[in-house]
Amino acid sequence: MPGAFSVGETISYAWNTYWKNVGPMLIIVIVIAVITAVVNGIGSASGDATVQVIMSIIGWLVGLFLALGLIRAALAVTGGRAPEVGMLFQGQSFGPYIVASIIFGIAAGIGFLLCIIPGIIIAIIYGLYGYVIVDEGVNSPIDALKRSAEITQGNRGTLFLLGLALLGINIVGALLCLVGLLFTYGITAIAVAHAYRTLKGQAIAPAA
Repeated sequence: MPGAFSVGETISYAWNTYWKNVGPMLIIVIVIAVITAVVNGIGSASGDATVQVIMSIIGWLVGLFLALGLIRAALAVTGGRAPEVGMLFQGQSFGPYIVASIIFGIAAGIGFLLCIIPGIIIAIIYGLYGYVIVDEGVNSPIDALKRSAEITQGNRGTLFLLGLALLGINIVGALLCLVGLLFTYGITAIAVAHAYRTLKGQAIAPAA
């Protein structure tokens, strides 16, 4: 039934499905971590302020590109397809994702400056734009954000609780010498993909 999902069910699904696909999902996250570390390392190693600024911009773009790839992998898993490292390097819809991310980041940033709560609300309402862009092939950043608002309508409280649960899982991952994040990052992506598909009433591949 569209719009009906529980935090417990989503977390349980993500956990079980992740371990079913742990090999490729772990490799995907490791590749993301390595590429990100290399790009950031180049910028930090430079003593030139201009180079550091340029590398920061490049790092931000690379981070967005890889994040879009992880979304693609998570949607594949919840759709019953095997995740692949190659999904990280598919450039479809990257342009709209960049623009949507800028708009989302500015709006959420302003919201967080206004006593934090408005920022949280904006993040919940519009946070599924990346999944919309990948899943529906939406090329308009504004339409992707509007579509996220439509999908989350009526379930924003549950999404907030899901966000808190996933935050807790990633904090635990960070406390495990950061190594745990290599696992919790993938689990988080699958959980959000599960919530997204459930809110849309799409068929979801069984966890086992």
